[in-house]
Amino acid sequence: MSVSSLRRFRAAVAAAAVLTAALGVGTSAAHADTAPTAPTQTRFQEPRDLLRALDFDALAADGWTVTDDEEEVDSAEATEVVELVAETTPAPPPAVTPEELTRIVPGIPAEKVEQYIAPLNDAMARSGIDNPVRQAAFLAQLAVESDSFRTFEEYASGRAYEGRADLGNTHPGDGERYKGRGAIQITGRHNYEKVSEHIGVDFVAHPELLAAPENAFTTAAWYWTSRNLNEVADTAGIVRVSELVNGGHHALGRRIDDFKRGLDVLLQP
Repeated sequence: MSVSSLRRFRAAVAAAAVLTAALGVGTSAAHADTAPTAPTQTRFQEPRDLLRALDFDALAADGWTVTDDEEEVDSAEATEVVELVAETTPAPPPAVTPEELTRIVPGIPAEKVEQYIAPLNDAMARSGIDNPVRQAAFLAQLAVESDSFRTFEEYASGRAYEGRADLGNTHPGDGERYKGRGAIQITGRHNYEKVSEHIGVDFVAHPELLAAPENAFTTAAWYWTSRNLNEVADTAGIVRVSELVNGGHHALGRRIDDFKRGLDVLLQP
């Protein structure tokens, strides 16, 4: 067997082992009531550790031959293993399907559903919005703040925020310049500065970019996690989530209704 063939074989063996560990072969949610067993200590912390541990002398005795001296497994082989795992691991299902989003937010424009579903799911996946309670709470807030996904920019002019030091609006014109934008209506110079640092887009110099669909959900997820709203949704409930998003009880009944409808949809088998 040539060196390159051997390396491919070694990478494939290691990939199979990594996949076995990643996919939890031998475990299932259907056996959740089974008494737990003590965890088995493993010494394969990285793919290259497994490769080093494989007994290729025994393989050679069975007819497998190599044409070079034994050498250290290099980073290229480890990278090959990771790439093999990435290629064979299925992508997780979307948190919300287009049909579910339409049922949760009935007022969403039909032509916007396909445009928004991918960035919405990506933002939730990246931000730990990963159970029905969190997802329903998140969608309920977005539905109210964006008028059922009809706008990612506040209808009002923003003059009401002028001079609001609590929002960081300390420069003339900040109220209108940094009015609510994005799927969750991020407001005020201070929040624009913070989200710019996190996302890597200069929303302070270009506030209109926050209303672009490709940024609207990412920035909403930033706001959500910056206020620790996953934990709030899990423990304190939809009223407290609404207070932390809106600062009061504006449209609270609508937020609660949307949350309940979201749970009904997302919890259906």
